[in-house]
Amino acid sequence: MSEPHLLSDSEDVGDRLRAAAEFEPGQLPRLRHLAEAWATAATARMTALAGTSFDFTLHDIEADFAPDLDADTASNSLYAVLSSSRFRHPGYITLDNSGVEALIAALFAAEPSTSDDQPRKPTDLDRGVVKLALTTIAEAADPVFNDIAEFRLSASNLIDPSELAEQLGDTGDRFVLFRFELRVGTLTTTITFGLPSSFFAPHRRFLRELPDVAKLDRDESWSAGIKASFAQSDLRLDAVLAKKKIPLRRIAGFKVGEMIELDINAASLIAVECEGRALLRARMGRSGVDYVLRIEERVDPAEEFIDDILSD
Repeated sequence: MSEPHLLSDSEDVGDRLRAAAEFEPGQLPRLRHLAEAWATAATARMTALAGTSFDFTLHDIEADFAPDLDADTASNSLYAVLSSSRFRHPGYITLDNSGVEALIAALFAAEPSTSDDQPRKPTDLDRGVVKLALTTIAEAADPVFNDIAEFRLSASNLIDPSELAEQLGDTGDRFVLFRFELRVGTLTTTITFGLPSSFFAPHRRFLRELPDVAKLDRDESWSAGIKASFAQSDLRLDAVLAKKKIPLRRIAGFKVGEMIELDINAASLIAVECEGRALLRARMGRSGVDYVLRIEERVDPAEEFIDDILSD
């Protein structure tokens, strides 16, 4: 049997530091809460800018390294650099041609193109409109993440993969990827904001706990008003003298003046139903020329249910 390998102090400290540096958004519920608030704030700002409504929602969050800008898929994407004085190195935004089309359609309150032709290369005007939209979304994050730090995100012009690679450099750091889904008309696309994980790492303890939700004070007067209004509702009460099962063949032979015998007498309790449900039992009597009921007991629904089963 081989000798066990014992870590030296330096190896142990190194492993512990690497483990501490791992950043898993799935273990940080407040981070998702903030990202959803970011999506809501971005929707409000974009709606005010465009004068129309559309869907901009959080799709997911994950941590990953910088995108592979040498891959074939990278050539079909467009990028922008995310800058902040709080970042050790810049972040980035990525979207494809459908994202460009969706942002332009959103800002101009137009239906996006659904052409199956080869997507056209964005013009300078397209790039300017998209930069305005991305900057608006980025700025919406500032008040949301204010409890962590005031980072004042700004987005650059759209750039190609080679330019982004030069901007990001070889940091080896991971990014927290906030993937948002933008739906405009019939077009749905994904826009990803990648922020350096080093910005969030010192705040993991804060991000592990959800914010306290203030409890709403109960309005007793409102509750009492609802009860009073409900108590004045009109309900139908029916006094059911008797119910009797009779074969259909006998009913078919009924004639005028025929007598039906009931299994009750003058002292029997009769049912009082409310909206078709037995509620009370009462005895019937007369007061002058009027028929009256004297309530004797309430009906137990469970007992009534069992009685119905046994009677069958």
